[in-house]
Order: sequence, then C-alpha cells, then structure tokens
Amino acid sequence: MQLTNQKIEQFKRSVQLALNQEWPELAKIRRRLASIAPRPINRDARIDLPIVATVATDGGENRIVLDPIRLHVIRVASSTGEIFCEDFVPLSLKSEEILRFFIQSNVRLQRFLNFLQLDWKELAPRDSFRVTNLLQILRELMEWAALMRLAFDPKPKLLLRDGLLRSVILPDSIFEAIKARFEELTDRHGHILAGVSKRSQIVNYLSTSLSLEYLPERETLFYLPIPHDLEQAAAPPAYRWAQERAMGSLFLARLDEGQQVPFMPVDLAAWQADRLDQAMVLLAQNSRASFPVRGYPQALIEADRYARIGGLESELLERLVLEDLAERNPDVARQAREQMLLGRRLVQSFGHETGDI
Repeated sequence: MQLTNQKIEQFKRSVQLALNQEWPELAKIRRRLASIAPRPINRDARIDLPIVATVATDGGENRIVLDPIRLHVIRVASSTGEIFCEDFVPLSLKSEEILRFFIQSNVRLQRFLNFLQLDWKELAPRDSFRVTNLLQILRELMEWAALMRLAFDPKPKLLLRDGLLRSVILPDSIFEAIKARFEELTDRHGHILAGVSKRSQIVNYLSTSLSLEYLPERETLFYLPIPHDLEQAAAPPAYRWAQERAMGSLFLARLDEGQQVPFMPVDLAAWQADRLDQAMVLLAQNSRASFPVRGYPQALIEADRYARIGGLESELLERLVLEDLAERNPDVARQAREQMLLGRRLVQSFGHETGDI
C-alpha cells in the first residue's frame, strides 16, 4: 500500500479520534494509581525459605517440527530439574478422545484428578474456545498438578508458578477444586503460593499509566497492591469474564535495581495476605541480577531451561517419529521427513511456525 500524504493524514485523524476516547480512561487510572502508596521491599531481610518454580512448555515453544504428523509434546519441569510430565499428545482425534488418551496414559494426572475428587469428563470442552485450546488446557492442568505435588512436601517453601494464579481456560469446577486443595496444603505445610508472569496485558496498561514522578528512585525495590476494581478496569474485554476464576491478589513489583528493570505482575494466594512482605523479599532476592530478563525470578528462568527441549532432544524425538512411521509405511515416512525439513527451514528463517491453520 502506498503511503501518500493523504493516507498519512487519514491515519493521523483516526488515531487522534481514538485517543480522544482512550486518553480520559488512561488518565483516570493514572490518578487512581497515584493514590496507592508504594511499599518498600527489604531485600536484605534474612528469610530461610527455598523457592521452587514450575514451568510448562509444549511442542511449539520447543521448536519441534513434527508436521504433517499431528503430535505435540508437553513437558513440565521444576527449577530443581525434576521432570513431571513429558508426554506426546495426538491432536487428530476428537477432543474427548484426546482427553481420554492423555489421562489414561498419565498416572500422575490420574492421581491428581483423584485427589481433586473430579471425573476426567469434567475437563471435556463444552464450547469452541476450549476445543480450539485443548492443548493449552492439558498443559495448564499438568502445570497445576506439578505445583501441587511440590505442595505435598512438608518442608516449607515458596511455590512459584510461571504465570498468575488464575485461569481463563479451565472449567470452573476444576479451578475451584485446585484452589481449595492449595489452600489446604499451604496451610498444613507452611508454604507460600505465588505466581509471576513475564507478560500481562493488564500490567502493560497499568505500567503505561504509572506516574513516574511519585515512584521511589530506580535503586529502590517496592511493590504496589492493585485493587480488584482497578484490575478490572485495566483488563482487556475478553479477559474480564474470567476475573472471578482467580486464587491470587495482584501486585506490581520492581524486584531489582536498574533503569531497564520492568514492573513484574505478581500474584500472591489470596488467603496468605499476612505473608506478603515475606514473599516479596524472597522474590527480590531470587531476582537479583537475573538474566536474561532483569528483575525476573531466577527460579523461573531455571525451570524454563529444564522445560525446553534442546536441539539434540528435538532431533531425537523427530527421528523416533520417522522411524515408527517407516515401520508402518516407508512412503509416508519419506514424505513426512520432507515436510519436517521444510518446516524446520521455515522456523529457522522466520523465527516462528508459519501457516494459516
């Protein structure tokens, strides 16, 4: 499209009209944030409590190219290097068949559902949104299962989730059962339950609204509590329907010093308000000089490293799939190999998987 002066002026007028509507809302949230006093984090406080984090990844993030064979691998790992789940999911089946296969082949998930006193059929997608995102449902379910397994350990620790303590995709009955069991286990063993997310539309919007002149200096570590009504105002429309499906209270936190340290969205279990300062100190200590993301807990970075499938593992998995196919039909295996090689070249060239479907 040719960008003529007339086209640029049209864009400019359209942007101005839209911002005329958006700016008052942004200014309102800015004033609301300015009324919230930052709370300092004393990173030098002595707290003897380990942090264990969990991260879940799937085939797309691991850059495993198995197309045209519709298999995806889900792996869940902890920051200690323990692998909780490493299973292939066949996506050519109907959603209920995929669920039945995955649950029947995964003993840990069976135990998890039994502990929650739930039937696997409660996971069955009942709308197009969940059918489309079935892989994400399984991935999230296994991540909660791994974190809950850690909660059975009687030694107190900070249990850290990769993401906030909420869900936009799990059925209500599943999420409420998970929440109730976590409350029971954290109270019994003295754990702290928290979540930190690298990305959040809510936090991006709130960070844009922050009044920098009232905040502490860049060398100061602090956090801001985000009231529920402010969180709702900042949430994207499609997210607001799931606001009640949360087990945490939201905070914005600066967990390390420096000019390029972003605000991190932190969720603390809603029933653990009395341990808020303790949780923030532990997160700040764990985020000191973290790399490659400044101000992001090192435990999550380590868990992510264990969860991702490296180059040698990726090639091994692809080779195993092709060998199994060759035993079934050599021609199909040969064609699948050509498609995998093409897919790998596209991923290397563009940095992500391509395709309309």
